[in-house]
Amino acid sequence: MLSAHDPDHLRRHLPPAAWPIALQWLQQHPVRVHVVRPRRSKLGDYRSRTAGKPHRITVNNDLNPYAFLVTLVHEFAHHTAFERTRGWKDPHGPEWKAEYQRLMRPYLSRMIFPDDVLHALERHLCRPAASSCADTTLMRVLRRYDPEPRPMLEELPDRTVFRFHDRLFVKGPKLRKRFRCQCLNDRRVYLIDAVAEVHLNAPLIVRKAS
Repeated sequence: MLSAHDPDHLRRHLPPAAWPIALQWLQQHPVRVHVVRPRRSKLGDYRSRTAGKPHRITVNNDLNPYAFLVTLVHEFAHHTAFERTRGWKDPHGPEWKAEYQRLMRPYLSRMIFPDDVLHALERHLCRPAASSCADTTLMRVLRRYDPEPRPMLEELPDRTVFRFHDRLFVKGPKLRKRFRCQCLNDRRVYLIDAVAEVHLNAPLIVRKAS
């Protein structure tokens, strides 16, 4: 686990030109940043100061530099919104959105982000979502820069068998932003996000009985 007192490790996770801005943040705010193992349910989180523990941000260590930076800014906005309002109101309400937009502004440069990410991020900031994962356009663009991107569920043909969260599923029809998929482990039906990254060892297709 990495804290803000190990800046060299944190710097390796960020685009090079973003580091001076991030370092200035860390020097001005009593927040510890921890780079942690990937979690299934989130890319990062923020926890306010408690008795004996400082403000803390965690970010998954498997994110590419651009996704890592977006997540870091998202979580840092929770901290500054918390400090400005002296407590929690709506975690992703107007105060957080204003802070997220303000803190991201210094990074909106071609020196930091490629053009496609920059354009998607500018659109994203018009109406920031509670999670960058909820912005499917931004997620698709950020994914281009993963070293070994896994396929997204929306890219698979219908009736494809795939692995997600250590279970096997069969892809079914789309319902708005999610796909109706049957789990082969327990035979239950689950709704899985269209941009969920899945494991696919081979293009295995389940054929309908004739």
